[in-house]
Amino acid sequence: MRWLGLMVAVVFVTPGIFRPLAGHPLELVNLVFHETGHVLLAPAGATLMLLGGSLFQVLVPAVCIGHFWRRCDHYAAGLLCLWLAQSWAGVAAYVQDAPTRALDLITGDPDTHDWWQLLGACLTPGCGHLNWADPLGRLLMVVAVLTALFGVLLAIWNDLQEL
Repeated sequence: MRWLGLMVAVVFVTPGIFRPLAGHPLELVNLVFHETGHVLLAPAGATLMLLGGSLFQVLVPAVCIGHFWRRCDHYAAGLLCLWLAQSWAGVAAYVQDAPTRALDLITGDPDTHDWWQLLGACLTPGCGHLNWADPLGRLLMVVAVLTALFGVLLAIWNDLQEL
């Protein structure tokens, strides 16, 4: 049954990894934690408030993974790695969108794009590092794929030990 559950999880999550921000159901879950991160880190200043969204989006599934890891429940931790992978992919797409700000934001205002602000949106020409958005987004996508692969291996770890 565990193998079937893992296969269902992989089939469910994979589209959210390879087509992030395209309407996957986990995106709504991630959005809640993303926005919560902004609210909780707002007192820490503008930069941490902006980072807080993406940070909490990946931190919440990571904490859940840690909980099951400590209990030596590799299967549950592995399944949660798939959620974390989908969350990393969403952050990657968000980062890559910074120069164009083409995504529909819940504020409706493209100037509120976290990564557009973080990577140096300013009024002076040549200021900022928006050219980092694509390579950083690609790196985060690699992290997402590696996290998913690690999650699958972790989920079947106990079965592999029995071979």
